[in-house]
Amino acid sequence: MSRGNGEGSGEGLAEAYRVWRIKTSNEERLRLQRLYARLSSAVREACRSLEERHGEAFREEPERFSEELIGEASKIAGLPKNLFWYATEWRNMVAEARGKSKRRSRFMPPPMPLLVRVVNSGERLHGNTAAVVVLDASRGELRVPSVNLSVRLRPSLVKAVLEDVQRFGDVKLTLQLTARGRLRLVAHRKVRRAWWDGNNKLAVIALDVNSSHGLYLMAFAFDSEARLVAQRVFKPPNATLLRLLAALMTSYSEVKSWSETVERFRQERDIKELRRTGYAVEEALRLAERLRAKVNLTPERAERIASQALRKVRKLNDDWVRGVLREVRSLVRKLRDQGYLVVIVADVPRAESLRGSELQRTLLRVASRLENMAWYEGAKWFQPENNVSGKRCPVCGSWGVEVRKRYYRCPKCGLEWTRDWAAAFNATKLLLGKILKAEEQLEALQSWLSQHPRAPTHGTRDRPVH
Repeated sequence: MSRGNGEGSGEGLAEAYRVWRIKTSNEERLRLQRLYARLSSAVREACRSLEERHGEAFREEPERFSEELIGEASKIAGLPKNLFWYATEWRNMVAEARGKSKRRSRFMPPPMPLLVRVVNSGERLHGNTAAVVVLDASRGELRVPSVNLSVRLRPSLVKAVLEDVQRFGDVKLTLQLTARGRLRLVAHRKVRRAWWDGNNKLAVIALDVNSSHGLYLMAFAFDSEARLVAQRVFKPPNATLLRLLAALMTSYSEVKSWSETVERFRQERDIKELRRTGYAVEEALRLAERLRAKVNLTPERAERIASQALRKVRKLNDDWVRGVLREVRSLVRKLRDQGYLVVIVADVPRAESLRGSELQRTLLRVASRLENMAWYEGAKWFQPENNVSGKRCPVCGSWGVEVRKRYYRCPKCGLEWTRDWAAAFNATKLLLGKILKAEEQLEALQSWLSQHPRAPTHGTRDRPVH
């Protein structure tokens, strides 16, 4: 099942990742920046040396000279060879990043990957014994003994890593060190894009990603009959006030006249549209006035406040994305542990329909990360080529008549529904009927819906997966 492909070959491998960011102190970050500079400089110098030595052969096939490159970089830096395990891969990443940077104003050097092993009370649980980075679960720390570096880890991170290495025997752990001295722990898997063969127990998680109303989830498990196991709504955070405050402060930092700033703010076309939707515009103005009364609001300080407000918006959206992933991951694992093959079908708006939306980046990012999470967890992902309409009746497929905003009634069978839940039902029916050819499961779903006609209107209570 491939993204945006209604047929999907079911062949090949999917690469999937899980990433944990590791918090460090300012002092640790400075040490890590110096380490990155030392490692990257040694690899670059070693590459130049091998180019002089081997010429075109090294430039065309650097992988042939991997061991020589590692040895040369180790000698130059005076550091153990294990720190340069991925020297060739990093060289290729630099070349790719430089190619992409031609379309940007600034070159961003790629992170340096380092091999990781996991130990607990001195016993190795996972990874190569030669790995230069040690994740010590018993002590809750990450160590690079060869450079005398140790970083404390959150207990939740340690718990998650232990669960993953125990759950997935094929997971590969690397530590990414960035040029800014930041750390990311990455779990990597390659999984088969296998189809449902008609014999396994099947579970379907349907997601309707809505540009205005967030993400609607329905999950069904199919045994002898259809069973609803979860029905949830993930509403994105309302950051309108913070965005408007940032716009006000940015404008003031540029024009340097508060009265002119307010006048411009009120006249902006998008602000007028927001005014019709509620109190956010006037509330943003009142908040800005309170800030002016509380502090000496210079244009420079206004610029800092705008940056702080936008950082808060990004944090709110990032937290929402992580929360959605956490809930869906938990649901997938529970179903997988019960022996179900899990397929996630996601009705994601086209990028064009989201253009100009405040949630454009957040919604597209959550969809991309959900796809990656699905493959990583051993579930399957299907994204219809065309959006699934929530205006069609989930029972008979007739076009509905809108009775009030986002509520519809079927002129043929009389069912009432809301667009978001109907889209999730219809995506499930599309997957079962046209993609998986699962006729028995489709009939079971139709039977369930006839017994629960209010489900696509008001939903039902969340049901835990036992």
